[in-house]
Amino acid sequence: MIAALGGVLGLVFLLFPNLQPQPETGAEVELVDVDLAKEEEIHADWTSAGGDTAGETAQWKASLVTMVLRNSGENPALVSQAEFDFSSISQVGCPYGASDLEVKARYDVKVPAGAKAPFRKSRKLKYSLPPHGQERIAFTVGPEMASDGVLPSVYTFTITLRLDDGSSLTTPKMTYMDPSGSASVLTTGDQVVRYGPIGSFTAVCLKEQERLARELSTSSPYVSAELKRYSSRLTGLVGRLPQGA
Repeated sequence: MIAALGGVLGLVFLLFPNLQPQPETGAEVELVDVDLAKEEEIHADWTSAGGDTAGETAQWKASLVTMVLRNSGENPALVSQAEFDFSSISQVGCPYGASDLEVKARYDVKVPAGAKAPFRKSRKLKYSLPPHGQERIAFTVGPEMASDGVLPSVYTFTITLRLDDGSSLTTPKMTYMDPSGSASVLTTGDQVVRYGPIGSFTAVCLKEQERLARELSTSSPYVSAELKRYSSRLTGLVGRLPQGA
């Protein structure tokens, strides 16, 4: 009876092939592109150390970490978590003064104050990728809170995206700069070049930080535009220093 039933079903599928069950192919997700080419305006609110609003909102450009995902499978895929693995954090710049103000910028991924590398920062996601679809996912990265007088931070990290089927995708290493304080460093650096040392901001410090920024700007396959611009500006300042400074 079982053999006869199998023969009948085989004949049905032969005559009507569209009725034949198809194998479960599942989601097949790949990381097809990564870049730091795009930038986004970041809003930041200034407050006093006591928590009072200072009545000022700053804005600066921050690179978007952009990843392009492609699902070549028959089923939708869900990205449930992004894990940022920080291998280094470097502050680049010379002291330029400070006040009692604090700034909180609206980054997607906020690095805790005082964080020491290596460490991991995770972010829950509910990002759906349709079958045969291609989508972008993007993040900005910066400090949870910074005080006035802070030096720009340069982060080196990779990102691992976790999917609900247990698979994962990991980016190449990236070097990314939070531009907080960069304008003040460069402005004070210009004054040092023109008139000489200002407190701890000396020509020697400027040269050391220019070298560090230059090294970081070539340290990985993906480098944010903010770091490239900052490094170039520091190099320009060093080039203007008087001989023997």
